[in-house]
Amino acid sequence: MADAASGSAEEAERILTGLARGRFGRIAPERLARHILVSQRDADWSVQRAAFDALVRRYSFAQRDGLHVAERPEHGILGSYRTSSEAQSRSGSDAKLRAGNTRPYETALYSVEPLRTSCACPDFVRSSLGLCKHGLAVLELLEQRGLLREHAGPSAAQPAIRWSYAEPLTGPFDRLARLRVASPALAAMCGMPDGQPSAQVLADLPARLQWINDLTRALADGERAEPAVHTLLAEERARAEQRLLLAPHVARAQAALAECKRELYPYQQQGVMRFLQRGRLLLADDMGLGKTMQAIAACHALLSAGCISRALLIVPTPLKAQWKREWESTSREPLTLVEGSPKERKRLYRTTHRGVLVIGYEQLLRDFEHVQGFAAELVVLDEAQRIKNWATKSAAYVKSLAPVYRLVLTGTPMENRFDELASIMDFVDDLALEPKWRLVPFHTLVHAGDKGPSGARNLDVLRARLAPAMLRRTRSGVLDQLPARTDTRVPVEMTDQQRSAHDELQRPIAEILARAQQRGLAAGDHVRLMQLLTMQRMICNGMAQVQFDAEWPRCEHQAPSPRLLDGLFSPKLSVLRGLIEQVVLEQRRKVVVFSQWRKLLSFAHWAVRDVLAEAGMRALFFTGAESQRARQEALAQFESDPSACVLFSSDAGAVGLNLQHAASCCINLELPWNPAVLEQRIGRI
Repeated sequence: MADAASGSAEEAERILTGLARGRFGRIAPERLARHILVSQRDADWSVQRAAFDALVRRYSFAQRDGLHVAERPEHGILGSYRTSSEAQSRSGSDAKLRAGNTRPYETALYSVEPLRTSCACPDFVRSSLGLCKHGLAVLELLEQRGLLREHAGPSAAQPAIRWSYAEPLTGPFDRLARLRVASPALAAMCGMPDGQPSAQVLADLPARLQWINDLTRALADGERAEPAVHTLLAEERARAEQRLLLAPHVARAQAALAECKRELYPYQQQGVMRFLQRGRLLLADDMGLGKTMQAIAACHALLSAGCISRALLIVPTPLKAQWKREWESTSREPLTLVEGSPKERKRLYRTTHRGVLVIGYEQLLRDFEHVQGFAAELVVLDEAQRIKNWATKSAAYVKSLAPVYRLVLTGTPMENRFDELASIMDFVDDLALEPKWRLVPFHTLVHAGDKGPSGARNLDVLRARLAPAMLRRTRSGVLDQLPARTDTRVPVEMTDQQRSAHDELQRPIAEILARAQQRGLAAGDHVRLMQLLTMQRMICNGMAQVQFDAEWPRCEHQAPSPRLLDGLFSPKLSVLRGLIEQVVLEQRRKVVVFSQWRKLLSFAHWAVRDVLAEAGMRALFFTGAESQRARQEALAQFESDPSACVLFSSDAGAVGLNLQHAASCCINLELPWNPAVLEQRIGRI
């Protein structure tokens, strides 16, 4: 494969032909290899190879659905086809279910060499492959009968309205810009003197919709077009109509913003207005910049202005109460936490005709039928990385919702892989990153000899594609608008192992408290109670801290792999790792990490040392375990050495130090008993 990356087109064709043998039934492998190289002519080998894999998947879908040709041209092989599936040939509800995505779309074959097809199925319109499962079914029939090898005639006459299926690698990214009208009369009628839409028409929403409607009427009057054109115009008309429907709401909602009980910073006002204008937005501001505040303000504006009646907030369960507090300090609109028995929750969904409901992701799975019945016009997703995995039920259920307004919040839209970002964007704008098969190879950098990805590439293209539907501001970019201090609580769910160990201590705690109610708390009981409560706090930090003597020796000299981190049942370590990547590596800030326990700090350092080392950075310690001289040297290095970016500190560093010139962020791995101690920690930074 490496040879093709730096070799000739002939070498790439030879490799693709070899890969295709036995993978596409009767279809000639040489034909598919040539088609890939023609359809992806501007791409490098990694993208061409990914296109091959995408076609393999589509052929497997055709086999799975039992696709066969039901109608074909009366004369020759060029022209219009229709395919049918085995499920469509049977009756019954089960057959209808299996046939759900196999409706008989029209597929046209215009040319054999080079291969040129068009299909009305959504996949053809979005995939940029020039072939879909329906087209592959047509090719297999023709190859099986030897008709492709025998065909030596000219290409079929092209219809008046044509469309280039290939999404360009670097833009422009407007699908309508690739339409061409061959008929001079039709082009003149639609205001297309050059046979293609002007940039001005495409950019102006009313003009764009008028142009789409003109072409649609021409099709209704019998003008011929490629099958894909019908689907393309229908999709783009729906998108344009949706945006025009929202346009009158913007001014009313903007005026209602003034009624918020809290004042927004200028960049927050810009974020709200961006959402109101687009109707759909991925808000990916840095942690601490007030994504929650912007979401509440947007909800308040739409509700107060009468633009919507019902909104749904889907948030991590531990954050529901926090959202309610934030809401009540910002808006007077009604908000209700969905809680209680199934019957009580069902009643809430059924009887709430105006206002906001707040549910957790787990509740969405349990109450999905009632959530759909609630028919929210606005859905806000908090911590939207919960839908970063295509295969999870949370992602599937969220994407089954169909609100008009969609606001997605996450400070980490892409944690590890490009397809995580694509999964989140699917709910916001399902076209933004199409074709998805091309996303990873086009944006991943792989050096010869490397076993895995070496980095990212073409990020300017990625930013351009995301720009209409995503807004991200960094802390440094709005620093002049920020208050002196921002507090952010990051919830971390306990694992089942933690919860079990934690709950085992509930009974002895209850027994001590029961005795205390009868005769007061004896000295021995007081000590025992504090031990039990302290143990519960340690369990909340993670089983790694509780079982330090057993776990530390096996972890100390290993890298913190995902599997090893999961096996420690200490999810705070993984969350800290993500926070350090965001605050230190991305925002380039120095951080002090506090914990009451040196053992937890040891594990915390272990969890982040590899990501720091890869960036040429390191961490220091300031706890009671070091000598006074070592602590003073650590402070000096933390203040003067740019590479010393993290200071792990116990409460030995919470009093008497001034780190404000060195650090701008304080992370507390747990909350101390005494609120004053917490303020002392933060006050150092």
